Amino acid sequence: MVLTFFYRLFFLFLLIFISSPLTPLRAQGLEPTVSILPQPLDVGSPARVVISNFPLDVVISGRFDDKPIFFFPHNSSLIGLFGADIALAQGTYPLTLFWEGGKKSFEVVVKAKDYGVRDIKVPQSKVELSPEDLARSKKESDLTKAALAIKSPEKLWSGEFIEPVNSRVNSSFGRLTRLNGKLNSRPHAGADYLAPTGTPVKAPADGLVLLTGDHFFAGKSVYLDHGQGLISMYFHLSEIKVEEGLKIKKGQILGLTGQSGRVTGAHLHYGIYINGARIDPLVFRRLTSQLTASPPKPTSASKGL
Repeated sequence: MVLTFFYRLFFLFLLIFISSPLTPLRAQGLEPTVSILPQPLDVGSPARVVISNFPLDVVISGRFDDKPIFFFPHNSSLIGLFGADIALAQGTYPLTLFWEGGKKSFEVVVKAKDYGVRDIKVPQSKVELSPEDLARSKKESDLTKAALAIKSPEKLWSGEFIEPVNSRVNSSFGRLTRLNGKLNSRPHAGADYLAPTGTPVKAPADGLVLLTGDHFFAGKSVYLDHGQGLISMYFHLSEIKVEEGLKIKKGQILGLTGQSGRVTGAHLHYGIYINGARIDPLVFRRLTSQLTASPPKPTSASKGL
């Protein structure tokens, strides 16, 4: 009778042990297989960290260029997105992963890239601002910086990003601007789609309307939060069709193209930020397409420190 009791107690503890999730203590000493793609990385480009041979229920995080990297499960791996900001200097930067009981750093090589120069002519009042316009633009800049600092923990998007409008890009990402004959040191942080006023602008992926407004430089604008520090933005609209806090589905109309703000004609400015890093939205779209395709094979292209 007593022996039967102890057998039952033993099997009860064994069942609890097997069915319980992997604890941080059991994760100690594990070494994940890590791939960083692409490598090297062009300035202004997005990239991903692929973690395999590691328990999916163990919390893992990362940092690159003093910015966080959030991970989400994808097939049998974990994926973390990051980017080399358009203003990041060429060089080698550490990317560090953290998990309970472990830490490892890798080298990421960032290459310079010549995106070219564009010439734009606008009214001089849009270049040399009055005190009133300067105060307004400063207030609007503070609002957008606060919005871009938001990092929702949940991933809201899935699948491949779609184009916001069906038209050609007439001013690409990363180009320096010669404004009224004077070179501006700030690179173009988005892609401009040439589209007549009134063209519907679609959400490229699911998200949450983070901010809307009518701003001095960007005109009527919409910012979407896609979760985990991924934010997209749409400038120079003629109409805004959504409100802050609204949940958005891929393909939903955000607004109509126009020429509000500082522009030379009707178009859509489309930008993508990954945890504050300004990256090329067209290259990011290709990255989401690659994620939708077959998973990448682990490589040894990343050098551990």
